[in-house]
Amino acid sequence: MTTTPTRAQSVCRTAFTATLLIFLALAAVLVGVQIVGLLLVQPTWISWASDTLLTPSIGAAVLFGLVAFISGYINPNTTAED
Repeated sequence: MTTTPTRAQSVCRTAFTATLLIFLALAAVLVGVQIVGLLLVQPTWISWASDTLLTPSIGAAVLFGLVAFISGYINPNTTAED
């Protein structure tokens, strides 16, 4: 039996996708800048990326985890019998 998603499920799905993309973007920029700094032998770039982007990346990961946790309750798993 299929049901149309409720408004809460749609909001959770959107928040899940948005927070995941924000976390991945921040982490990718962090690692990318550090790799470029390593290749160009620019230790200040590596330190800047870590000092500037590490805390927001961790914060975005925590927010993503919370949204995923809440989404798990709002969007329960369905079994094959449903």
